[in-house]
Amino acid sequence: MIRKNRLNRIYLIFFFLLSLGAITFFSLKALEDNIDLYLTPTEVKESKIQDLENFKLGGMVKEDSLQMLEDLNVSFIVTDFENEIIVIYSGVLPNLFKENSGVVASGFLSKNEFIAYEILAKHDENYMPIKLEVQD
Repeated sequence: MIRKNRLNRIYLIFFFLLSLGAITFFSLKALEDNIDLYLTPTEVKESKIQDLENFKLGGMVKEDSLQMLEDLNVSFIVTDFENEIIVIYSGVLPNLFKENSGVVASGFLSKNEFIAYEILAKHDENYMPIKLEVQD
């Protein structure tokens, strides 16, 4: 027969592990909404994404692909160095946006073109604001 102290200790350990599991589960569930994953052009071509389905596209802006169209529309190609997707965006591009740099675009596919409604320019860990960069 198990002594009362030992049984209480087993209950305490069980309750502690159950609480720890619940805290971990709910913490990860809360963080799930804040995780923004993007697809590369290769992943988009391999997946079965429907036209007009919203997702994020990420990759590098291909050199010499940036074209200014009428009004504020721009066109450029996002590549992962295996596949490419043409992106059409209407609006002002971020200051850090340039060719041969990383970009994440939110939008949808329409006739093999990605129509973006938001562009985020990525920078490397060595980013320096323009004012400080000039002084060096």
